[in-house]
Formats: sequence, structure tokens, C-alpha cells
Amino acid sequence: MKFLINIGLVLLFSSMVSAQRILIHSHNDYWRTQPFYLAYSQRVASIEVDIFATENAGELLVAHDKEELPGAPTIDDAYLQPLVNIFQQNAGRAWKDSDDLLILLVDIKSSYDPALYILIEKLKQYPEVFDPEVNPFSVRVVISGNRPSVNRFIYYPSMIQFDGDKTSYTPEQLEKISMISFNFRNFSRWNGRAPMPEEERERLLKVIADVHALGKPIRFWGAPDGPTAWEAFHTMGVDYINTDRPEECTIFFKNLKK
Repeated sequence: MKFLINIGLVLLFSSMVSAQRILIHSHNDYWRTQPFYLAYSQRVASIEVDIFATENAGELLVAHDKEELPGAPTIDDAYLQPLVNIFQQNAGRAWKDSDDLLILLVDIKSSYDPALYILIEKLKQYPEVFDPEVNPFSVRVVISGNRPSVNRFIYYPSMIQFDGDKTSYTPEQLEKISMISFNFRNFSRWNGRAPMPEEERERLLKVIADVHALGKPIRFWGAPDGPTAWEAFHTMGVDYINTDRPEECTIFFKNLKK
């Protein structure tokens, strides 16, 4: 009975989402030919950037691993300053003609200390862009990767939220969690082309329902990335569609709506 209720919740949530904005997450966005700007021009809902703290004071470099650090851009140049410029141009919004929110998901690859402290100091310079207590349309900065203990989430300022990775949190902790992300391969081996095995589909539907029961959106990383998978995930109620192809994904959903 509980499983049937969970399925019902997923179907209800899915029907609600289908009438709303399609939330596309630009995974590893810094690998695009035009980092930030390509995804932003597609009006994606979430943009992911990986960062490392370095030996240089106050420096955060954008890279997936240490081998990419030589010549890597700073987060200031690649993401923060472009966002500041856009918010100044658009009167405090991500897009001039919309109240849609934009997430900057920051995946910390080095130790969170001092990387998270350095990032917060940078964000504090522009509260009108990054602090929802100052601007309700501000960029939502969500921390993933190396994070502090969940018991410490509540001690971070309002401009910082976190990417969850489980379904058991206290109500106080949940207030600091923006979304919950799971490795798709922990639930399914589906390749995104052949029909999804029913047992794996039921497993995915259950975890989707569990996350929605917490009042949070869900994202799967490491998932199949193509039209069949995008449509399947959207139909199942996955909130953030994780993709390395934000332009193609956006076009696909525009055509699907038509």
C-alpha cells in the first residue's frame, strides 16, 4: 500500500511538473565550448562548476581534476563576474523578462575548508546577486562535492545551500538543502536506449517519491544522457534533468511541448 501511495505521489508531482518550466541542469558546465554563456542562453535552471582551492590566497580555480589546474580560469572570471554583470543589466534578476531562478551548483573538489570559506567571502561582496534574504530572485548557490558535516549546514549564511545525498534529514537540516542528488547507477544499469527493466523503474520511482515526500527536488547524475532518457526521467517526475548537452536538451523539450 505504501508503495502504491508513493507511486501516486510521483504521478501527481509529474503532472504538476509537466505544466511548468523544464528544469535542466548543465552538468560539468565548464567543459562546454562557451562555459556559462551557452547554458545561460538556453535558460537552464542549474549550472554546475567544479572548483579547487589553491595555495594562492583567495583563489578558486575551475577544473574537474588537478591535472586541469594549469591554465584553468578562476571562478570569479568564469562564473561569478558574468552573473554579477547579468544581474546588473536585468535589474536584479537572472533574466529580464522572467522571475525564474538560477542555481549555481558548486562542486568542491578540494577540501571544503578553506574552499567554502573563500567562496562565501566572494559571494558576500555581491549580496544583491547571491543572497536570497537581500534579493528573492538571487542566484541560489548550492554546494556539492566535498561538504561539511550535515550537522553544520545550519551554521552557514543564507547565501549558501547544500546538495543532499540521502533521504534522512532533520527538518532543520532540510531548510539548508536545495535539492537531493543521487548516482543513477546506485539504482539502475539502464543504458537509456532499450526499455527500462520494470524492477529498476519501480526502484527509481520509489526514491523519487521518497525525495518528493521531503518537499525537495531530485537529480540523478551519472545517468543516460539522450532524448529517450530525458523524456523518461521527465515523465517519471525527475525534477532536474542532468545533461552534458544543454543546448540539445533544451531544444528537445521545446519540441516535446509542441
